[in-house]
This record gives sequence, C-alpha cells and structure tokens, in this order.
Amino acid sequence: MEIRPLDLADDDEVRRFYDVSYRAEMEDGRPWNGHWTFEEVASMLREQTPDDQAASFAAYDGTTLVGAGLVMYSLVDNTDKAYVFPMVDPPARGCGAGGALVEALVDHCRGLGRTTVTSNAAYAGQERDDAAPVRFAKRHGFHVANTEIHRQLHLPVAAALLDEVEAEGLSHRDGYTVETFVDGIPDELLPSYCALLNKLVVDAPSGEVDYEEQAMTPELFREHMAKNGRIGRQVFHAVALLDGEAVAQTDVAVQPHGPTAVQWGTYVSRDHRGHRLGAAVKVANLRAVQAARPDVTRIDTGNADTNAFMVSINERLGFEVVAVSPSFVRRLEA
Repeated sequence: MEIRPLDLADDDEVRRFYDVSYRAEMEDGRPWNGHWTFEEVASMLREQTPDDQAASFAAYDGTTLVGAGLVMYSLVDNTDKAYVFPMVDPPARGCGAGGALVEALVDHCRGLGRTTVTSNAAYAGQERDDAAPVRFAKRHGFHVANTEIHRQLHLPVAAALLDEVEAEGLSHRDGYTVETFVDGIPDELLPSYCALLNKLVVDAPSGEVDYEEQAMTPELFREHMAKNGRIGRQVFHAVALLDGEAVAQTDVAVQPHGPTAVQWGTYVSRDHRGHRLGAAVKVANLRAVQAARPDVTRIDTGNADTNAFMVSINERLGFEVVAVSPSFVRRLEA
C-alpha cells in the first residue's frame, strides 16, 4: 500500500480521488449519509483561502486508487489543531488501506506542528463502544471526545408549523427584528455577524476538545462567499438584529447540485439568549429556502447530544435522528 499526496494538477486523479470518497461515504450501506459534491471537493483542494487549508492524500494498491484522505486546518486560529478524514473504497476495505492512510494523515499533522488531531464518523443506531468506526479509531490512538447526533429534515415544512413556532416566540422578541439574505451579508452587518461566527466554536459543546474563537473577518468572509459562488453553492442567511447589529444567526448551504442542503452554524449571542432568537432565525431561513429553492428536499444537521436548546428547536421543526456521529481526538507530542 502506497500513500502519496494527491496531484492536484491531474484532473483524472482528482476525479478518481473524489469518486473513491463518494463511494466510501454513500455506497457502503448508509443511505442517509451526506457527502460533498465534486465541485465542493475540487474547490476545497484547489482554491484555498488564507484562513482555511486542506491537504489531500491518496492510497494506492498498485496502480489502483483505493483510499482518499483529507487534512483540514486553520492558519489564523486554533493552530494547535487539525482535522483528518480517511475514506476507503468499500471493496478495498480490510486490506490495510484505512490504517495506512490515517497514519499518513496524522504524520502530516505532526509535520505541521499540530498537537490535537480530530476526526469523526457516523453510523446508524445507538451509541456503542463496539461500533466499527469507534474500534477503528481506537486502533489508531483516537478516542471519543464528543458525540453528535445526525438529523435530517425533509422539506417542505408545513407553513402552519412554521407559523406556530414563530408565534410561540413573538412575545419574547420585543425590539428584535429578523432579516434574511442570500449569498452574503450587507457590509454594515458584517462586523457583528463575523463576531457571532467567531464565538460559535467556543460555545458549541465539543466535549474534551476546547477551541479558541475563530478569526473570521469581513474580508475573509467575502472571499468565502466568492468561492461559494464560483462552485455554485448557494448560502441562505438569517440574522436577528438589535440596534443595527447582528445578535443571532443561522446559515443553510445548498449544494451545487442535487436536493440536499446542509445546516451550517446557528448561534445566539450570550447577552441575547432567552428571546427565542434561535427558533426565529431558523424559521425565517426555512421560509427563505423553501420559497427560493423548492427543489431542495432535505437539510442535514448535527448537534451535540448535550446541546439541549438547539436539539429541542430542531425536533420542534421536524428534524429526525438518522445516525450517531462521534468526534474523535488523538493527542500528539509537541
């Protein structure tokens, strides 16, 4: 088994890399699972932004590409951490490709000077220590640091339910307004909106791995939006406003093709909690998505099982549990 960096200038190899990654996630008995589109993966690898970086490695059995691996990391915050994602073609499993690939990814993290390596997986059913992804992680020095629950919402959500959820919170939202935007945020709101994005990773339950605030700026945000536009990813934003500043936000990203959207972050500023703003921005964004994109029939999301408030909102809107998604961590010596 040979592990080598992906040749990003080789269109055929990039396509084979993607095809293996797709089969590993979507053709191995997990019909509820989700995966990036080819456009998203190619852009992630070839159009990197100043903050987010990705390295790609391919596992070869002879001349056949059987495994695809990613290392993702930030250059501007949480610079002690990196995320790894090994994927092996289902027919090639059990031959050592996964183990060789994950160790190569970890070695790359070590070379970057990262000391905390994270990963994740998803499987159906109840959380259990003998699940195949958990056993694989343990064999390679990882352990479960946190557990998220993967949920899906099938669209359209009935207008009557959205009206009902919105009405439940109206009496708590005096002085607040909610606005929606597509593929960007007005310049005057960007500083407060970015401040929300930066705090999300700190407040979101992450088990034993602690994160510092992210370092998103209006300039970086515009770069990310431009990149989304180039690959055909449409992003719907909803923000709650008070005195001209964003105090709560949620984003839903619609993939470049197909019927699936992904719920990105939802965050309410600590000083503005208790006003049902999380539900308000989610309802507003769902209305916007359904009005503009009737072709979208599914939204995927994940929440830590300890995030009771967000879980309750999702369940109220009709999100259904489809899988357990443990987050793994491996510590490296500095």
